[in-house]
Amino acid sequence: MIINDKKIISVVLSAIITAGFCGCASSGVPENNGSASNPKIASTSVAICQILDKLEYDNVEAVPETATENMPERYKDLPMIGSPMTPDYEKIKSVSPDMVLSPKSLESSLSQDYTSAGLSSAFLDLSSVQGMYDAINSLGELLDRKPQAEKLIDDYNSYMAEYKTDSAEKSVLILMAFPDGFYLVATENSYVGNLVELAGGKNVYGKDTSGDENGFVSINPEDIVQKKPDIIMVFAHYNEESAFKYMKEEFKSNSAWQYYDAVKNDNIVYLPSKYFGMSATLDWKESLDYLNCPLQHIHNRRKLHSPKRSKCTYKAYCGIINLQ
Repeated sequence: MIINDKKIISVVLSAIITAGFCGCASSGVPENNGSASNPKIASTSVAICQILDKLEYDNVEAVPETATENMPERYKDLPMIGSPMTPDYEKIKSVSPDMVLSPKSLESSLSQDYTSAGLSSAFLDLSSVQGMYDAINSLGELLDRKPQAEKLIDDYNSYMAEYKTDSAEKSVLILMAFPDGFYLVATENSYVGNLVELAGGKNVYGKDTSGDENGFVSINPEDIVQKKPDIIMVFAHYNEESAFKYMKEEFKSNSAWQYYDAVKNDNIVYLPSKYFGMSATLDWKESLDYLNCPLQHIHNRRKLHSPKRSKCTYKAYCGIINLQ
């Protein structure tokens, strides 16, 4: 899991470095209004804003709409350019960025629109922890922030060199819930799937599972039952409260789920959006800490119950918020 310091991962980013700042307006790419090593950035992702903040990069012109507490202090007063999935292209153009940075998970839906709007863009691979640090390495090169990037990467390498999980390998089914009434299965190729793998869990839908470009697949519960997961983990695509409410009702009302030992034994973990989402964030260590508890203690659930402590669950025992 150790990163090669010289590795430049993002092909798209490399293309932007070589072509995006040539000042060739005829190519559809905006002319660079800053220096090649100090481009004006519009970020459509909070995760990317947090990375730029750690790189101590001040030449950010616009940020996505988000709760104020999620945005780094240095960017809180900047213009907002819409949500990550539906950015406002006119607002982006109004700040005349040299480059728009977005997560690679949104490339298929945003790339053509950026091109049509005459915006130069790059998509960072935030589908795994290591992918995020590869992106940090690339940004350090692009933005002339090599020392800051190397500090972050060294911290990651040191942590992973010593990281050991005490979790006995548990089989895990990961579901991404939507508030409007459906869910997708997250494979190991998704960010949360990557976290579960790092924490010592075994995703019942591994890297060889045929899914979409972001590591998700639509599978009926009747087809999943043969996988016999020890634990079901649920995270929300957005609107956590409504998404979790839907999944709780789904587990109760859909008889197919009653064949699962994980459901019958109430071995369902609801993962908070603060630490679990579509894209990797710099809170990944806290995410691993959060996962370690249920992965270590799920087999002790019966031991944690007693007539005097009928509401005691492994989640409460481990200090994890019980959202059920």
